[in-house]
Amino acid sequence: MSSDERITHYLNQVCRHLFWPPYRARVRRELTDHILSRIEYLENERGDPHNEAVTTALLSLGDPDALGEMLRRARFPVSYLFCLLLTFLIWAAIAGCLVYLLLYFFF
Repeated sequence: MSSDERITHYLNQVCRHLFWPPYRARVRRELTDHILSRIEYLENERGDPHNEAVTTALLSLGDPDALGEMLRRARFPVSYLFCLLLTFLIWAAIAGCLVYLLLYFFF
């Protein structure tokens, strides 16, 4: 597998965990920039061959599945969604009580 294919495969593995397309595109751009910058550093500063620099850069980011899961949880934490749903239900109950009281006293 060529170095470009390995980078693309890594990015695909990370991004398959991200469901919102604009977020997925932003993460893909940032990771690509980070990987390419790291490869350039390893080649120019340390003198690593290109294939070794690609391998080192990808290994430094860790497991792509774990990274994708962490990025998804960071963007859409379950506790936040639960609190948002609970808040909505409480406001809906308050609105329902107000409508009931208004209808009871005025009609």
